[in-house]
Amino acid sequence: MKNKRVIPYTAGIIGALLLLFIGWEYNIPAIAWVSYPLLVYSFRSFKKWYLTLPLVVLMAVVRFVSIYGGWDMELWLTIIFSVLVLAPLLAGLYLDRAFVGHLSPILASLVFPCTYIVFDYLLTFMNLGMTFSLVYSQATFLEFIQVVSVFGSWFAGFVTAWFAPVAVLLVQNTGKLKTIRRPLIVYFTILSVILLFGCFRLALARPHSETVRIASVTEEHRQDYWTITDRNTPRGDSPSIKPEMKAIEDKLFKQSQKAVDYGAEIIFWSEGDSPMYEDDYDAFIKRASDFARENRVWFVPACVMLRYDRNKNDNLAIIFEPEGKMEYRYEKTISWYPTDSDGKLPVIQTPYGKLSAAICFDMDYPRLISQASDADIMLVPGYDTKKISDFHTRVSFLRGIENGFSVVRQANESASISADYLGNTLTYQNYFYTPDRIMISDVPVRGVWTLYGFTGEIFLWIDFAGFALIVIISLRKMLLIKRTLLMLH
Repeated sequence: MKNKRVIPYTAGIIGALLLLFIGWEYNIPAIAWVSYPLLVYSFRSFKKWYLTLPLVVLMAVVRFVSIYGGWDMELWLTIIFSVLVLAPLLAGLYLDRAFVGHLSPILASLVFPCTYIVFDYLLTFMNLGMTFSLVYSQATFLEFIQVVSVFGSWFAGFVTAWFAPVAVLLVQNTGKLKTIRRPLIVYFTILSVILLFGCFRLALARPHSETVRIASVTEEHRQDYWTITDRNTPRGDSPSIKPEMKAIEDKLFKQSQKAVDYGAEIIFWSEGDSPMYEDDYDAFIKRASDFARENRVWFVPACVMLRYDRNKNDNLAIIFEPEGKMEYRYEKTISWYPTDSDGKLPVIQTPYGKLSAAICFDMDYPRLISQASDADIMLVPGYDTKKISDFHTRVSFLRGIENGFSVVRQANESASISADYLGNTLTYQNYFYTPDRIMISDVPVRGVWTLYGFTGEIFLWIDFAGFALIVIISLRKMLLIKRTLLMLH
């Protein structure tokens, strides 16, 4: 009996350890296509569900290693997150092992992906967005990920998760393929169409429009100014902190002037790059307006305005047109701090196409960003950590592929990258290895229409309906079997 557990435990251990390479610092797109089949096979192989608990503990430990140091969280909170973010995977694994024996092969193959996507979506309401979603692990697999322009990111995540039960079905039935040919034909036909579509789109839909030169700027912060908000922004501290804030502001305007000299027609800063107290805000706005007017540029300075004696700040991206008029004052919508955002993204007509802006974590919420589906260029001021630097910038390009706009993301303490609406990298800059942090990007001025931008999250609701139907069918068959056994006894 013990020997019969060796192979399932070995598969489960390998699958759990490979979670380290799904998302965040060490993300490798191909690993999800290996780890999840091993875990599905392992969980199905144990007759008693509690025999899988050691694997759950190992999965949580691996997730802890992956997350720790990526966000500014206390140890206990990181531990909670390490378990919480496993919810979609664990729900999928346990429902899969419970229902698989009661369904036809094709329906059985859908239990895991349908469940996974339902719980993955519900996790977004924990103020996490798609940060830990499976689809993010595929963000750099451009041939595959082009499908999000048609059905959205949840569909791409579904297809990735769907491979796991199909692979297990194939391995366990190599000698009798005729009995399982239907789910194999359905899945691999869909996957082939997706990959062919992606290859043709990358080859044939390349941008051919004119470009606009965009400069994005970051100035180093010597301290974490958000901690001032954490201390309820005491007024008495401001005289000692204001001079260093003013020095940062001066450097940002100096760098922005250099960007003008480089020929930039649009200039923006990374998230909260100019920190200030509320009584300095009006002077800052005047200076920003004058800069835009004097240099005839579209200017989008990002700042964090600290409000005295409150656990509240205004995390802003402010758009000025070349006459110096403020076109839009956007406040970050998705934030760990209280926000007064109305949740509406700006979409402004310019000589360089339609311009929009969102701030950092906002990009992890597809429904929020879909407001800007008719934009041509999305500016994203960001602020990350070294541990998630490239990853969190690149996954934001999924929103660009979904909605058909190019994305320029300038992030403090992270990687700053621009990409066209296909996800192709245009410019790259790493904060930690670049002393002069001005990134110059020549970006297409025209986006493209996408089906997802028109229809939105239709697939997500189809998945919810499919999940409900599978649960109902499975429970009915399980109850029927139970009744039959009682009658026999």
